[in-house]
Amino acid sequence: MPSYFQKNARKVDLLPADYDGFRNSQLGASAALISHATNANDEAVIVLPTGTGKTAVLQLTPYLWQARRTLVITPSKLVREQIADGFRELGLLKSLGILPNSLGCPSVHVVDGHLRTLADWSILKKSDVVVTTPMSASPSIKEIAQPPEQLFDLVLVDEAHHTPATSYAALMNAFPNARKALFTATPFRRDRKRLPGRIVYNYSLKQAIDDGTYGEVQFVPCNPTEGQSADIAIAKSIEDAFLSDRKAGLDHRVMVRTDSKARGKELAKLYSDETKLRLQLVTGDHSLSHVQRVIKHLNAGDLDGIVCVDMFAEGVDFPRLKLAALHSPHKSLAVTLQFIGRFARTNADGIGKAKFFAVPQEINDEVQLLYQFGASWEELVANLSDARIEQEQAIREGLASFEDDQRKSLEEVDLTVDAIRPYFHTKILKVNEPPDFDAAPMVPRDCELLLDSTSQVLNSRIVVYQRQTKPKWLEVEALVDRKNLFYLVHYHQKSGLLFINSVEHSNEVYDRIIESMYDEEVVAVPLDHDMASRAWRMIQRPKFYNVGLRNGAPGSQDESYRTMTGSSADRNVNQTDISSRFRGHLFGGGESRENGSQKETLGVTASSKAWSNRYALIPEFIQWCERLAKEIEDARPVVTGSRIDQLTTGKTITDLPKPVVAATWPMDVFTNMRTIRIGNDPSERDLTEFDLEVTSDSTGEHAYELNLVEDASIIATFGFDLNHSATCTQILGPVCRMESSMGEGTLARYFQVENPTVFLADFSQVVGNRFFKRQSTIRLDRKLIQVQSRFETDVDITKEFGPKTGNRLSVHDFTEQEFKAMKADVLIYDHRSGEVADYVAISEVDDVVTCRLAHCKASGSPKAGCRVDDAYEIAGQIVKCLHYGRQPAVLSQKLVSRTSGNSKFITGSTPKLERIMRAAERKRFDFRICLVQPGISARNMNDQVSDVFAAASDYVQAHTGAPPSFWFSP
Repeated sequence: MPSYFQKNARKVDLLPADYDGFRNSQLGASAALISHATNANDEAVIVLPTGTGKTAVLQLTPYLWQARRTLVITPSKLVREQIADGFRELGLLKSLGILPNSLGCPSVHVVDGHLRTLADWSILKKSDVVVTTPMSASPSIKEIAQPPEQLFDLVLVDEAHHTPATSYAALMNAFPNARKALFTATPFRRDRKRLPGRIVYNYSLKQAIDDGTYGEVQFVPCNPTEGQSADIAIAKSIEDAFLSDRKAGLDHRVMVRTDSKARGKELAKLYSDETKLRLQLVTGDHSLSHVQRVIKHLNAGDLDGIVCVDMFAEGVDFPRLKLAALHSPHKSLAVTLQFIGRFARTNADGIGKAKFFAVPQEINDEVQLLYQFGASWEELVANLSDARIEQEQAIREGLASFEDDQRKSLEEVDLTVDAIRPYFHTKILKVNEPPDFDAAPMVPRDCELLLDSTSQVLNSRIVVYQRQTKPKWLEVEALVDRKNLFYLVHYHQKSGLLFINSVEHSNEVYDRIIESMYDEEVVAVPLDHDMASRAWRMIQRPKFYNVGLRNGAPGSQDESYRTMTGSSADRNVNQTDISSRFRGHLFGGGESRENGSQKETLGVTASSKAWSNRYALIPEFIQWCERLAKEIEDARPVVTGSRIDQLTTGKTITDLPKPVVAATWPMDVFTNMRTIRIGNDPSERDLTEFDLEVTSDSTGEHAYELNLVEDASIIATFGFDLNHSATCTQILGPVCRMESSMGEGTLARYFQVENPTVFLADFSQVVGNRFFKRQSTIRLDRKLIQVQSRFETDVDITKEFGPKTGNRLSVHDFTEQEFKAMKADVLIYDHRSGEVADYVAISEVDDVVTCRLAHCKASGSPKAGCRVDDAYEIAGQIVKCLHYGRQPAVLSQKLVSRTSGNSKFITGSTPKLERIMRAAERKRFDFRICLVQPGISARNMNDQVSDVFAAASDYVQAHTGAPPSFWFSP
């Protein structure tokens, strides 16, 4: 048998001939609902500004959708009664000609109290429409019974921005097969929780203002006089406005709004004492009948207004409320817009402009822009509301554009794209072609793919995977640790920038992600620091909370990197820092340049990463990436107006400067103990067992070559193209492979991700294609030179190591004698590829552990002089050991490993070494370097050679806290 709504659906006339009919907003919403019912089953969200006829459309929906039985969910008892009366009488729909006057009304049941039993729910079957609040019917409440799933085939929600709340969601989900229509003026929330469904119709606030359905609104700032409280200033101002409006023939009422019962009572007394306004206090403790009596008195003119505590905020149709005293303004934009809408109604005679009274200085949140002096509320309210709704629509459309290539069902979890809220962090690369999102996703070894979803609309891909590992403390496979991870890739076509957001931030992960989407010919280049820093234009007048300063260049460590923190950390940057350090990472915040009333944070690193301290849905993250891309594309210099502007970020080069004195591994090699396999040899070799060497004749136009060396033999050669951020290819030798948790790769590929550091004669450095010019220009302290007279009488200065030449010692043998004389507890000879130094002497005296290292080189000529090649060769040795200077545990591990091979103890033993180095962890650890070069004559040394050793001395002291000593000939 057809239901009431099914029988009467065809009596609806959306374009009646002899009546006013619906407004444009109502017609559009009705048409959208009809369309949605024909081709979709998801929730339909209707967005209509307050006062544009939302309730009438809600009442018409059961007719349009030919419902069998309808449930209407309202936020309050007062709104519940208004909507129930509307269905009982159909007065508005009949007066507009939408329904005929002769039409009978549906049977309506109002749920008052709790539906505790199935029998209580069964009673509702007799009604066509049931109107309730969640507190009376939601199964999430303990006292309420679970309803029959088929009881309703249509669920309507008024003020639908509440639907993410547990009580609303549980009540809606109790009827899984029912169609659902949600009505709201603000489809967004301050807590960023999303409404279910899809926005099928949005009538902008600007349209409502233009067509007159949303009335004029004005902000009146109240400025207390000296000695006057803010409350009294607001009360006096609103009283004057009320009397003025009444004199002008306007039938207005006043609302005094606050946020607590105690404040409500306080303000009711204040208005009684300080003004002649007749106000009644209304709180949540008052009964529905009391509130209805108050409304009756307001209508009759027996009251001038009300003092309310968060009442009348939603759904109440009382158009004569035109004057609002905001003693406690809402901080949320959504709630503020709803509140303003109650006063902007135009459906009554004898009413004029709505006015809002507040003290501007007391407002500091997302609505602050509204309360600025001179603000045009019609324009601002429309812009703020429409922009937020457009953003919400874009987010929903973006999420809907993702198509799952693979999704695994998890226990009691529906893993979908709209459930993922990434932290705003990204690696940024310049690529020469779009990624292939159809390629197999990168899933690390021993991980399981959970979700792979791509949006062609957003040029983005999200991959979620799970890693299961046995806890280290467990011997058997009885338990596993599960770690859920994801990465999100977005390609910005206009700029050619690739953004990678990965839970795991290692360069190795980024590289494998790129590898999975491209063939081997792709050029994927991190941004240089200057380009990445253009992102700071996103923030107006930024304040910096965390500032990193590099002493030297990327690739160094220890005290070579200084971090400053504080509310204005950039003010701690002094002139010495500016002259001797490079800019590292920056983190700060300020007002968004896109939305001046919104605060925003930003971080930028020298390694082409950016982040902001927030989580949001994927489309919002992509919008942020697009803002980054827009600023990065803009080549204008960035000026922050702080001392940060004076810190250099290095210079991009296309040719390697000369002369080169050394090259060293990236810090990642030392911190993660990287290993390689060479050619067909299956054995794993520690990378630090090999040396890196740039030869002067290998540097050509825009490129240079780097040799992998073991015991003076070249194992492999790699070419670096400086035109493309030092992209690397292996030129000669067997393929060098690297193994990691991500799978297998090559050393050439690794060098593209983790660039070696190349040192010049003045200890300026090149990392990738960035040149870091040495800032300081100190002179060599000649007190550091220890003149060794025996070099002239007892040493063959041209022989670095080996047996005597006649009666003359090799340079190594001489150094060994001198170090033995120091009577160190441990003395190790470590001369071979990957050495810490030629000699390592370790002594423990009281609370100090001293480690002395000697690097030795032979003279290039039988006679000592000032040959610059001799200087370059010995100075370059220091880069081999500096990373151990503040890490005694790492040094100990390295030396134990070396002495188990071909390096040897001259004095001491492994247990003794380990004991002393353990003690070094809690004692003062002095790290001293000695450079032995008998080919340099101390008395004949010229400025060029002196400057090389001055630079070396400065670099060592910056990293270890102590300068080196130099053993030269007289």
